[in-house]
Amino acid sequence: MKRNMAGAPYIDKKNLESKSRRWIDSLPIRRRWEITPKLSKSVLLVIDMQNVFVDDESHSFLPAAQVITENINKLADHFHDNDGKIIYTRHVQDEGDEGVMDEWWGEIIHEGTSAELWREIDVKGEVMTKPRYSAFHRTNLDDMLGDIENVFITGVLTDICCETTARHAFINDYRVFFMADGTATTTEEIHLSSLKSLCHGVAEILSCNEAKQRLQL
Repeated sequence: MKRNMAGAPYIDKKNLESKSRRWIDSLPIRRRWEITPKLSKSVLLVIDMQNVFVDDESHSFLPAAQVITENINKLADHFHDNDGKIIYTRHVQDEGDEGVMDEWWGEIIHEGTSAELWREIDVKGEVMTKPRYSAFHRTNLDDMLGDIENVFITGVLTDICCETTARHAFINDYRVFFMADGTATTTEEIHLSSLKSLCHGVAEILSCNEAKQRLQL
C-alpha cells in the first residue's frame, strides 16, 4: 500500500522566523556545544531537497520545504563565501535495492526527474547520493568530510533523513548543529517533536542566522 507523505502548509515566509523562535524557546533543554565552531572544521549538509519533496506537482510535496529554501541558500552562501564545505544529498535507490523501505512506503525514489535537486536550490558544493535515511549509511561521507568536526544539518524530512543523519553523525563523533528553520517535514507537530527529541542527547538546535553568528571564520 502506498503511503501518502504530502505535507501541510504549517509555515510560510511571513511567519517562519517567529515560529522557529517559538520552537526553539519551547525546547525542554537548550543544550549548546561549549566550543565556537570553526567554519574550516564544519560542513553544511543539505539533505534531500529533491523534486519529489519540494516540487508542488509531486504527490509527496512538502509545502514547508519550499519555505525553508531561502534560509538554506543563504546559509550555503555563508559557507561558500568563506571557503566552507557544503554537501548536498539525494535519496536514490537502485532497482533491486529497495529493501524494507519499499514495504513501508509502497514506492521508492529511483533515478529520474523526481530524484533531482529542486530548481531553486542554489548548488554550491558537492552532490552525493544515499540509499537509506542516513547520509552516512553505505556512502563515503566520512571520507568526504576528512578533518571536519562539526556538522550543520538542513533539508528534509526533519524527522526522517535529517534526524537519522544527525544521530549517525553524533555517534560518529561529530558535533551536530540542527537548523530549526532550515529543516521541514509534513506537520508542525512532527517537526517540533523531532527538535525536542534531538535537543536532549544529540544536537544543538538553532536558527540559520544563529548558525552564521556561531561560526568562527
